[in-house]
Amino acid sequence: MTQKGIAIALGGGGVKGVSHIGVLRALTRNGFDIQAIGATSMGALVGVLFGLGYSPNEMEQVFHHLKRTGYSGRDKHSEPAFLGLRRFEKFVREFFGKKTFHDLKIPLIVTATEIEHGREIFIRDGLLVEALLASVALPGIFPARRMMNMDLVDGGVLNPVPVEAARSLVDAKTPVAAVVLTAPLGVPATMERIVLPRIIPRWLARRIKRLRFVRAIDILLLSQDMLNRAITKHNLDSSKPDLIIRPNVAHLYTLDTGYVTEIALEGDSAVRHVLPDLLKLFPNSAEEAIPHEPRPA
Repeated sequence: MTQKGIAIALGGGGVKGVSHIGVLRALTRNGFDIQAIGATSMGALVGVLFGLGYSPNEMEQVFHHLKRTGYSGRDKHSEPAFLGLRRFEKFVREFFGKKTFHDLKIPLIVTATEIEHGREIFIRDGLLVEALLASVALPGIFPARRMMNMDLVDGGVLNPVPVEAARSLVDAKTPVAAVVLTAPLGVPATMERIVLPRIIPRWLARRIKRLRFVRAIDILLLSQDMLNRAITKHNLDSSKPDLIIRPNVAHLYTLDTGYVTEIALEGDSAVRHVLPDLLKLFPNSAEEAIPHEPRPA
């Protein structure tokens, strides 16, 4: 089968980012050669794993482990934030150790946001652990990361899908696909904004959600979701990726743990949906018969 070179931008979105695994699995299975990745937040973790040579099934196992251990946690040395990243930091330090960007098999840029001046930062050198901890640092929720004499937070603050980061790593002829984890503007929000522990009975959860301050938080989170969608649209209109891949995950809560395998399969499904348009980017390959292979058990 002809290899079709493509660069890919993996967007942020917490647990929604697990769908990137399915996207990468479907692309490689259908003969596409991932030549470069631009990634932010949870997309950065998937991008690093893929760049180090982990298979999609192995990546799923990583996220199953993270689901069991959790991401957050604070100790007396934690920087100011509502939640800490103690568990996640412990995991990535043990898992990636001293690996750097030079250990990656394909070019990768991890993005973060420099909060003092409001700049998007491309990280392409140094320890992978430090880049990841900066890129996933949701402002206020997780602590900012001091790196390169800058305070860095989640790259999705300014650019939820770093298309230009991916494009900067390939020549002008290589198509760039953007994996977008938010719903388009104009589509009603379906995410559950307030997530309560499942041990709370439904009747009590309904009463809690009717409380005035809870409804106020709900409006705040809904507005934040709308703002994120608007920023995403603005950046996509500006960067003009050759193709948008949008897994059906916008309804998921960013900080939930989720069902890893099911979310990953949404990425597979999204690629199948856009496959005809993707093949049009490669005129010499457009008539190739590419059967869909079922995922191995």
